[in-house]
Amino acid sequence: MFELLLQQAVNGLTQGMAYALVALGLTMIFGVLHVINFSQGELYMFGGLGAVLATTMLGLPYGAALIVAILAVVVVAAVVDRVAVRPVLPTKDGPSTVLLSTFAISLLLHQSVLSTWGPNPARVDGLDGSLSLGPVVITNHRLLVLASGVAILLLVEYVLRRTKVGRQVRAVAQSEFAARVVGIDVARIRTLTFLGAAAIAAAAGALIAPVSLFTPSMGQHAIITAFVVVVIGGMGNATGAVTCGLLLGLLEALASAFMPQEMGTAIIYGLLLVFLLVRPNGLFPGRAR
Repeated sequence: MFELLLQQAVNGLTQGMAYALVALGLTMIFGVLHVINFSQGELYMFGGLGAVLATTMLGLPYGAALIVAILAVVVVAAVVDRVAVRPVLPTKDGPSTVLLSTFAISLLLHQSVLSTWGPNPARVDGLDGSLSLGPVVITNHRLLVLASGVAILLLVEYVLRRTKVGRQVRAVAQSEFAARVVGIDVARIRTLTFLGAAAIAAAAGALIAPVSLFTPSMGQHAIITAFVVVVIGGMGNATGAVTCGLLLGLLEALASAFMPQEMGTAIIYGLLLVFLLVRPNGLFPGRAR
């Protein structure tokens, strides 16, 4: 039983890293644009789809397929930003309108893939081999997911803290009016943030596709779980999003060892309800944005 729990914990951390990356993108967008992007889950799904198409149809090795998938999703995100975010954000009810417009885009992208690809899952060949640590076996691709996730988190932290663009992003997140006063192009920073969040989601989808089969519905589950992560961690808080994403993936995996998967999902949604009622500001309310 102990060995089973250890194995489930490793598997849960891998899935939790994907949740953390999607939630990180949501947090970045909320912190800078002050809106919720419901199409983030479908951009995650498109990352997995890009990896599938690049490896099967183009015959690319997995490393090249990962890069192609990210670039393709960034192009899709640029269209989404142009069509569903920028035109409505300056309006009086901008945040609520963006939520609805990105939700509509999410449905459009999902149905488009479902009608062309179908509901059938697809597998992507990732890294071969595995590493044995006593009774626990970790595949090399799961190690890649964890290592890549940590690298992405460190890269985001470096960009935000050590670069000019990162300082501008933090300035816009703190006060758009003050950022405009000192000459920062707020519209450009918003677009860069949106595209950066899309690239993170695409990387997460392309990385997790070889671990769990690609399906057109994977984005819908990811966005709901990421939204739970963001609420529990604290809206706009990157540290809370990453921490809660990992913990939620771990909880989901451990729960699946003792009960049906549907019950594990119900527990996650129950946690969301409890936090909304008891602690609506999340676990890290003081460090939002």
